[in-house]
Amino acid sequence: MHKRLGVVVVGLAVVVLVGACRSPAYRPSGDPLLDLRNPNLFAPERSEAAHVAWGEVRAGVRDRARTRGAFKDLAWSHQTPDALRHAVLELILSDTDPEGEADSKRLIGLMLPAEPSLATQALLASTAAERGWVELTPSLVRSWGREIAHVPDDGRVERAALARLHPNRTVEQVVFDVFLDPTGAGVGAADAASLRLPQRTRADAWGLLSRLDPEGLDRIALLRGANPTDPEARKAVDDLIACWRELGALPDTAMEIQWLARLRGATDESAAAQNSAWWAQTSSAVARLGQVQRDGLELRHAEPIRWASLHRPGWLVASRSDLLALLDETLSGRDRHARTADMNPQRPASKERLRDWDDRLAWGDVLAILVVDRAIATPGFAEALFEHVEADRGDKTTEYGGVIEAVGEGDGFRLVLFRPRARDRRDDNRFVASDDMVRYSDRALAHYHQHVQNVKYAKFAGPSDGDLDYARLSGRSSVVFTAIDTRRVNVDYYMGSGAVIDLGELRRE
Repeated sequence: MHKRLGVVVVGLAVVVLVGACRSPAYRPSGDPLLDLRNPNLFAPERSEAAHVAWGEVRAGVRDRARTRGAFKDLAWSHQTPDALRHAVLELILSDTDPEGEADSKRLIGLMLPAEPSLATQALLASTAAERGWVELTPSLVRSWGREIAHVPDDGRVERAALARLHPNRTVEQVVFDVFLDPTGAGVGAADAASLRLPQRTRADAWGLLSRLDPEGLDRIALLRGANPTDPEARKAVDDLIACWRELGALPDTAMEIQWLARLRGATDESAAAQNSAWWAQTSSAVARLGQVQRDGLELRHAEPIRWASLHRPGWLVASRSDLLALLDETLSGRDRHARTADMNPQRPASKERLRDWDDRLAWGDVLAILVVDRAIATPGFAEALFEHVEADRGDKTTEYGGVIEAVGEGDGFRLVLFRPRARDRRDDNRFVASDDMVRYSDRALAHYHQHVQNVKYAKFAGPSDGDLDYARLSGRSSVVFTAIDTRRVNVDYYMGSGAVIDLGELRRE
């Protein structure tokens, strides 16, 4: 062991010595753009080459558009060292030529919503604010819409830029105005259309508003005061108000906004008829709920409420404490398997028992868990699941998953498997829900996927951090089935709040 360690140390010393022999001074090749693109040069050398090239542009001896193009290639590439990306962006944004400024504005509009570097975010946002580029407001909103760990919303550079661009309005009103009119992004109509920016920007703006107003009171007031003339904006406002009034829920995320839009605006005639009937049945059931039951309702609670109104009407008049007592009794005595793999400092231990979460579960959450538990007990459910388990275990390219849904007007449920498409088969430890699956599941009870790569996989019994992120973004009730042995799987229900409830084992029939 000591000899091997010595070899490593010597090897490292050689690397250091070789590196020390190289001079950090910039020695031009005669073409600064060639040096700028040379990955074998140090970042400071390449940065100096960029300044030399831009000096030649200012002197009128180098083509401006070609040079900007070379700079933008590096700025767009995340393989470029951060310091060099920042340097070339500073040079691009220093261009005061009218055509160059227009191009810079378009560049910020396209880069900012996905820019990973905090320093570059600050450069782009502050430039937009300093130059009064109000047309970049949608891009600033989309960028702010991405959550950044350890950076609070009131400390974000995008918020400061929006406040500076719109000094006489609250940031909430600015974000809501982008929700109503997401068309301007400073990127050009062709880019906006090809990237579906209006739709994405509207959804991102609403997701940001949900973070700024988690209780929903300000959003409801903004919706009620809105009178958009654009048909798409009018429909979005009408959908949200209808969801609040008739289902008692206000969507929070972009995926929930899209879910709601499909429920109330399916283009397929058959789906539209089914959605309309579902909405009428569900809204009628919600109307009979008391205020205690309505507190904390989400869109994912709608199907459990509809089902219970038909098959367990007593559950709809029960209090939260009564439902919790029923669920506790139902789960009592079951064999459970807590996840032990891939824990982290934010999630140091897997909390999966009802008592771990009972004070943070809304009435609708408890009802949804009871209905999911009832679904899993449906005759034939286990048989169908184990067929999917065997197929999944034999496929080493992906995890399998799908939808749990009620069957017709009866009290039964079924699993609907959606094998991932080729483009979504990333590895055997990940399930990617296809667009087809998401659209199909609009009236479903829950999404599910499987952890069954090995016959004995108990250490992975429960959702991963990525699974919990998907539940939060999608707004769906979610279930994961994990192999314990050849005849048993563990069942975990989870949701976007981070709550995980172990429902025990399901055995092969």
